[in-house]
Amino acid sequence: MDEVTPPASTATPPPDPAYGPAVGRSLADKEKLRELEGVAADKTARDYQHIVLAYGVLWALFAGYGIFLWRRSARLRADMNDLQRRLDQRAR
Repeated sequence: MDEVTPPASTATPPPDPAYGPAVGRSLADKEKLRELEGVAADKTARDYQHIVLAYGVLWALFAGYGIFLWRRSARLRADMNDLQRRLDQRAR
């Protein structure tokens, strides 16, 4: 029988003496990391609620100020119309 040689891509290269074995995290460390990431994600979500609330308060303040300016403008316009009417009556 003919001997079959594995293709070059499946053959493992000789180990490099400069590198050591890969040491990963333990399962407990990975679970603790997932738990801490979950806590961080929850805190971030709560912080977003505060940001949305802050923007809502700012928009309400801007809307209130706009209404205040609109009413003030209407009152000043009425005063100007009254003053114009009085000046017109005196001019006659």
